[in-house]
Amino acid sequence: MKEKIRKAIRESASYVEMLISAILCVVITLLVIKMVILGAPDLFTRTGDLDYFLTQAMTLAIGIEFVKMLCLHTPETIIEVLLFAIARQMVVEHSSMFETAVGVVAIAGLFAIRKFLFCGNDDTKSL
Repeated sequence: MKEKIRKAIRESASYVEMLISAILCVVITLLVIKMVILGAPDLFTRTGDLDYFLTQAMTLAIGIEFVKMLCLHTPETIIEVLLFAIARQMVVEHSSMFETAVGVVAIAGLFAIRKFLFCGNDDTKSL
């Protein structure tokens, strides 16, 4: 009896995750269309527009990676979301040299984790 309840809860949680992913995909698609229609024509007229456009584009890319993370449940997708988030922060924010160096070290660490700590035969279904 307990196992059936646990299985039902797991399945319902999976369906809710897929529903959230679908809603996020629709919202991201609408935001991409809005960004292209409203943001692209004014891209070269003012100095701050390129920063705004990059901010929006990187935020949408992180949203897409987040949807993939919700659907796949693998360590690789988590690392990719972190890579995009750190890269976005480095590109969009004009931070100090120390913060940029910390970001570079963090990205290098994530690449090292992805290369050396993930094996092809890892059991990713249990994560």
